[in-house]
Amino acid sequence: LNEDWNQSLLRPGVNFYARPNLFLTQGYAWIRTGSGSTVSTEHRSWQQVQYMPKALGVVMSHRVRLEQRWIGLATGHRYQNRIRYFYRTELPAKSKYFVGLQNEIFLGFGQKRGEAVYAQNRAYVSVGKRFGAIGRIEIGYMYQNLLQRNGAVREHNHIAVISFLSAKSWAR
Repeated sequence: LNEDWNQSLLRPGVNFYARPNLFLTQGYAWIRTGSGSTVSTEHRSWQQVQYMPKALGVVMSHRVRLEQRWIGLATGHRYQNRIRYFYRTELPAKSKYFVGLQNEIFLGFGQKRGEAVYAQNRAYVSVGKRFGAIGRIEIGYMYQNLLQRNGAVREHNHIAVISFLSAKSWAR
C-alpha cells in the first residue's frame, strides 16, 4: 500500500420516516480518494428511498439512491448523475445468528455519464450475530467489480469486511 494513499468519506443524511419500515433520506457526501498528485475530491448530493419488509422471519431491505456528483480532478471538474439499487436479505440461522446476502449495482445516467452506463457492482455475503438492543456484528466477503473513470479498465476487488452496526437510532 502506497504511503501517500488516502481515502476519506463523510456522508451525513436526514431521514423522514413515512412508516416504520419506509423512509426517505436527503444527504450530502464529501469523498477524497487517490494518492500522491492524483487525489480527487468529490461533493455529492443524494436522495434515497428505503423499504424494509419482513416476512417469515426474513428481514429484507430495498434501497434506491440518486446521486448528483461534482468530481474534482487534476484535469478539472465534472458533473455526473448516478442511480444505485441495493438489496439485502438476512436469513435467520441459529438463535441470534444470521447470514446476510446483498448486492448493489451503480448505473450512470444523463448527458455527462461518459461512454458506459454500468459503473460498478458490489456483491456481499456475511455471517453475523445480533446483541439485542445494542446492535449486531458481522464478518463477510465483498466482491466489487467496477469500471474505472477512464471507461476502459475494469477492476475486480476482493474485500474482507468486519462491521458493527448500532441498533440505537438518534432520531427516535
